[in-house]
Order: sequence, then structure tokens, then C-alpha cells
Amino acid sequence: MDLKITKETYGGSKLSWLGSRRGVDTARTVTIDRSKLAAAVVTAGVVPAGTPLAQAGAKVAPFTGAEGEVFVGFLLTDQAVKAGGGDIVAPLLDHGRVIVAKLPVAFTAPDNATSFVFV
Repeated sequence: MDLKITKETYGGSKLSWLGSRRGVDTARTVTIDRSKLAAAVVTAGVVPAGTPLAQAGAKVAPFTGAEGEVFVGFLLTDQAVKAGGGDIVAPLLDHGRVIVAKLPVAFTAPDNATSFVFV
């Protein structure tokens, strides 16, 4: 894990996919398994806010909709992916209202996504 103190500046997260403030102030902390990040998910060195995530052992990884995959929520804020860095500690939105058309990737809600309202 990359836990050293650093300061970095990049554009603010695009949060237009959020349909309400519900859940934003109670996001939980998760660790994204860096080894499971595909080039299709990382844009300009950033995993964008709104990326759907799935359970990957004790960590999370981008949700692909594969058989047996367990959807857990959405990445709340953009996360930088540094060359040579470790896993990424990030906030996870695990309930709330989501505007599917504004997510950064194509997404079809799985059956277990019952803590979300999709519009």
C-alpha cells in the first residue's frame, strides 16, 4: 500500500453521476487492488469517480459484471494511479441515487444493487 504523505493537484472529480447527496457523507474506506486495474478503467492516470467496484477478496476492483462477481458500490472521488505505486485507499459510495447515463463506464445494475436507486 502507498501510505506515504504526498501532495498532488489534479482536476476535481466529475460528480454529475450522483443523483443526490445521500450516502456521500458516509462513504466507507476501501482498498482498490491495483493489480486488477485495466487500462480501460484508468483515464489519464486517474480512476474516475463513479467507477463501479466489486469485492476482490479483502480488497475491491472494477466491476465487470462477470459471473459470481459481487458488486459493492461506486468510487466516490477520482483516484490517481502513480507509476510504481501500490494499492489505492479510496472512498466507496455504498448507497444512494445514481444517474447511470453519467457514469464514466457502461453499467448494468446487478441484482444485488438494492441499496441504490438508479435513474
